[in-house]
Amino acid sequence: MADSGAKAADVVDPRQRSTVIARNASFNGDIEDGGDIQIYGSVIGNVNLTNGAIRIMSTGSVKGELRAPEIVIDGNVHGSCLAESIEILEHGTLRGIACCRNLAIRRGGTFIGQSEEWQEPEVVLSVGETLSDESDESAYFVERPDGFEEQGVFDLEAEKTA
Repeated sequence: MADSGAKAADVVDPRQRSTVIARNASFNGDIEDGGDIQIYGSVIGNVNLTNGAIRIMSTGSVKGELRAPEIVIDGNVHGSCLAESIEILEHGTLRGIACCRNLAIRRGGTFIGQSEEWQEPEVVLSVGETLSDESDESAYFVERPDGFEEQGVFDLEAEKTA
């Protein structure tokens, strides 16, 4: 019988998980994750985090789109950054689009491009056909940009009387 304490220790909280792209490494392709990522090397592609932060270290470079709750740039980024908070540090350069709620640029940091207003992600709702000719119920599907998905059934007749 397995020890339940060992199982609990093996479970990693996504908020504590961190991915590292090493200094001499280069990565071509898209990255999607739920934890932090630290980029010391080169990434060509899009990086999308549902939680955590993208950190481009002083030796790091990214060409592509970055999406995360927080982005910290101390290296070079050529592309677009979409986050609630973007911070460009002393050695950081962003060439492209910054779409955020909070933008901070430290002395020595460089931003060349366009700043856009942060907007909350919209919910996409698609409603299907009625489930049958005898039913007032319809199927629905919700998909948000942050990856949340939900589907179910609602009663059209109840909605009309509400």
